[in-house]
Amino acid sequence: MVRNLIFGAVAAVLVVGYVLVAAQLNAVAPTPDRPQPVPTRPPERTDAPRLPGSIAFVLRGDVYVLRDGRYAPLSAEGRSAEPDLSDDGETLLFTRRESIEGRSIVDGQVVNARLGYTVVVRKPTVGGEEELVLDGLRAKSGDGFHQVWWYSGPAQDPEGERIAVIAAAQGATADLHVVTVPRSGRPAVLPLSRGAELADPAWSPDGTAIATTTYNTDVPGILVWDAERPGVAERLELPDGEAYRPSFSPDGEWIVYTLRQNGRNDLHAYELATGHDVALTTDGRSWNGAFSPDGDWIAFLRERDGSVDLYAMELAGALTGGVAKDAVKLTRGEGVDAESRPSWGD
Repeated sequence: MVRNLIFGAVAAVLVVGYVLVAAQLNAVAPTPDRPQPVPTRPPERTDAPRLPGSIAFVLRGDVYVLRDGRYAPLSAEGRSAEPDLSDDGETLLFTRRESIEGRSIVDGQVVNARLGYTVVVRKPTVGGEEELVLDGLRAKSGDGFHQVWWYSGPAQDPEGERIAVIAAAQGATADLHVVTVPRSGRPAVLPLSRGAELADPAWSPDGTAIATTTYNTDVPGILVWDAERPGVAERLELPDGEAYRPSFSPDGEWIVYTLRQNGRNDLHAYELATGHDVALTTDGRSWNGAFSPDGDWIAFLRERDGSVDLYAMELAGALTGGVAKDAVKLTRGEGVDAESRPSWGD
């Protein structure tokens, strides 16, 4: 499949390093073309440039939140990824890898196996107890053939009532689901796609649409789905190349995404009303963009000298013919996860 192609030169496809994630999480992100240095140990708190709001990102398998010029961890298991902050910055969603001893069939033979799956966790950004929102261990079986699912890319709607998530049973396709999680009782699930290969859901600010990466075409592209009508989606007409990881601007007028062309990854912004496309970076080593709540900044990942770090860039009118300001480096080579898109909230 397109999503499993190995990209050479400056950037390459990254896949999460555990069984089946490569087949289900659909991640496309660049890696350096030189060996990365051994990352320094992430500090509990560290100085960083002050920016508005809070930015969630992943260091060495744990979720961190940058606020008021410092960042601190919100998880400690080393198995977490894909953070999503609520608009008010108070609630965080993320995925965590889990596993269970079970059985599987390999080459027609039943074998003992450790079955992997993911869960979706919700947690206050000020700390406190976690809440298990979606459990990928769907059912245990006495014979060891447990039912396990992969959940990826959880995203909260603007009202905090629904979650868009990519759901995939073991060995199955990766489809877009909208899940309403009540205070009590079972979640209500609305499948928007069936038999698809999707990734990276992101809500529009008004909660009516969800943008995703699609791998059902010759090259990765971006679909915008109706959040309430299954099967209704529009593919964006973007510049030639492989487009992935879309995210809406706060006013809903733009989508920032990563465009891979000739082995180079750069941030682009697409105006939905006009189809106007703007290249925001040209260094070929920038990806995974997310707007700030006021729309004036973009957080993203960039590789320099074999190390991936979190950056932020003030747009300064770049969407209307101006030139963005120089990007600000927010981390210092501690081991930022190149796979997980950062998330920015108030």
